[in-house]
Amino acid sequence: MYLFNLLKKSLLLLVLTLNLFAEGDYVDADLGVSLDYSRFSIEGGVYLDVYLLIPKTAFTYEIAGTEFEAQVVFQVALLQGDIVPYPPDRWQRTYRARNQAEVTSLGFIPDISKFYVEAGDYSLQVDILDVNSNRRQRIRKPISLNLFPDEELTISDLTIASQIVKTETESVFTKYGHDVVPNAERVFTVENPLLYYYFEAYGLIDTGSYQVHPEVLSIAGDVVKDLYIQTKKSRGKSAVEWGGVNTSDLSSGIYKLSLTFSDMSNNAQVNQKKTFYVVRPKEIVEEEPTFDSDSYMSMNESQLDEDYQLVSLIMTKKEQKMYKRSKLEAKRRILTSVWMRHDPDPDTPANEFKIEFYKRIQLANREYNSEATEGWKTDRGRVLIQYGQPSTVSRNTTGMGEKPWESWHYFDIQGGIIFVFVDRNGYGDFQLVHSTARDEIQDDSWRRLLN
Repeated sequence: MYLFNLLKKSLLLLVLTLNLFAEGDYVDADLGVSLDYSRFSIEGGVYLDVYLLIPKTAFTYEIAGTEFEAQVVFQVALLQGDIVPYPPDRWQRTYRARNQAEVTSLGFIPDISKFYVEAGDYSLQVDILDVNSNRRQRIRKPISLNLFPDEELTISDLTIASQIVKTETESVFTKYGHDVVPNAERVFTVENPLLYYYFEAYGLIDTGSYQVHPEVLSIAGDVVKDLYIQTKKSRGKSAVEWGGVNTSDLSSGIYKLSLTFSDMSNNAQVNQKKTFYVVRPKEIVEEEPTFDSDSYMSMNESQLDEDYQLVSLIMTKKEQKMYKRSKLEAKRRILTSVWMRHDPDPDTPANEFKIEFYKRIQLANREYNSEATEGWKTDRGRVLIQYGQPSTVSRNTTGMGEKPWESWHYFDIQGGIIFVFVDRNGYGDFQLVHSTARDEIQDDSWRRLLN
């Protein structure tokens, strides 16, 4: 009877969820909302923070009295297949502007959702509905919520924040007397260069000391900034830590914050890493001669190979083969020639294609990151980077007994092409199964994979 009631409750929750955001009722759109999350330990389960960064200018504003208002509905849910084992978190926000002109100057605002759940594998699904335009953004990612061992040194996920300040007034962002304001986009600029991090450590020996060693790594794992090591006394079997990194001396690119935590009492050590992005203003980027042959002259072979991981996405098979069997100088020439070949206007100091290329990587990481794979390495990320954003996207994510799938349509490439992605394991790992584009996988009977 208990199992029957549990199943009945789960199915009811599923029906309620789908009724609010039923397929076909809304226009799918990219509203620019970024998603991140952190997992923490609680007794008998896992505490999950889900972070959103919301561009208020992305929504539709209508006149409301003497102001302009946008109404936005949010829903965050954890799913296991077609079952919703916990009530979704649902809320509404109203964003206001004094006039239509002010709408364009509205910035970003963070938001947060929280779950206390049992350990297990889930799909994290976030829906954002712009009420005035009936547009909806859906983000779905696989997520494993594993128990933290009781007697083993571990640390939580790193929370990347734009601000950590002491507070006497508790809010949804408050942790241990401090407001930890998350930066779900994990982008830092010259105007906002300070990256803050927060984490919790568990399984310490409560007599002794521990060390915290933060570093900034390149995407290939090389140390870019080795920050100072902090040594502190243990005050129990757990610890709460936060700190900051100034990114103002980093060039535009993709980096990883690496945090090594060491219990000095027994020499146990754990490490966590989190990707973040540095974006410099376009006018500064365009003034730098970073797109000619000189841009690779100061790089060693390891740094070139790091850049190749990304650039290979737009290289021909012949260029890839040449690069892999080349020495240092030849590798520099090959990478330089690739960017020259893609430069739409060689007479300008900037390579506009390269700027767009790295924007696409950032978008792919924002939309398609998973615990196991960075977004740009996924099938959808690769297609986005190579072909740009599709003209239209068709989704079927809730068909009973049918695996979720997406169909991307490009009207202006090769006379019109499509890409079909199927979530074959049910946890948000969409794989390319069919395309009509040249040199891509073709399988006209791909629908058999939906069963």
